[in-house]
Amino acid sequence: MVQKENLTITAVIETKKGTSQKFDFDPLTGYFMLKKIMPLGEHFPFDFGYIPATIGEDGDPLDVVVISEFETFTGCAIQCRVIGAFKCRQTELNGKEVRNDRFVAVPEVSLQFATANKLGDLHKQMLTQLKEFFIHYNEQAGKKFTVMGQLSAQQAMRLIVKQNKQERTRLFQLILPLANAKGKVFPASYYEEVEQQLTAHFGGVTIYNRNVGHWKDENAKVQSEKVLIFEVLADLTSISYWEELKRKLEKRFQQQEISITAAVVQKIE
Repeated sequence: MVQKENLTITAVIETKKGTSQKFDFDPLTGYFMLKKIMPLGEHFPFDFGYIPATIGEDGDPLDVVVISEFETFTGCAIQCRVIGAFKCRQTELNGKEVRNDRFVAVPEVSLQFATANKLGDLHKQMLTQLKEFFIHYNEQAGKKFTVMGQLSAQQAMRLIVKQNKQERTRLFQLILPLANAKGKVFPASYYEEVEQQLTAHFGGVTIYNRNVGHWKDENAKVQSEKVLIFEVLADLTSISYWEELKRKLEKRFQQQEISITAAVVQKIE
């Protein structure tokens, strides 16, 4: 969540400082998944998380490092003040380069960092530690990570707002059956989980019932199928997300094919 006027965001912690276990939020399940364990003696120097309802160039929510004097936990949501960002470029294993900035914020309730409003207010050793950690962590994964410079708090916030409100040119429709082939209704929890996942990833979703299709079976009896429609406005960077969601839902609903469509949306001026 983003509040432009006062440089305030909501940060959700995935990996707390001091741990050697790397957690990532999985919007498809709603769980924080254990993804990696760092080598013996290494740990995360600060709290690492994401900014909800944003999408970066890599297709994931924007990354944020939260600097504080207190303990947090995985899944903890904190109102924070953005103080700047590191402009970064990441080279994937396949050679593809993507912009993957690291935003830096401090909790509004922090006493020790109450006067920190820009990166320059942090100790130089802390900034060096951050940059070295970014580079070393990616090297372990076989990726090249380059810190190209710094952004002021205002520049960082403008970028966050842009990614929060980036142009969404496709209307994605996810069509889910309300019952299986034998007419047994699926549990309501199935649909509630999908709603939570889409809301967490895209910031909102529209849901409605619809009767789809009428046809005659082999006995000349007219058949129809009731479905639940989930609609989301998004851009094409989310395609991989939909492909993975489709595979998981086909398994969950035991369907040979779950339909997801994308239509071009054009604003009428």
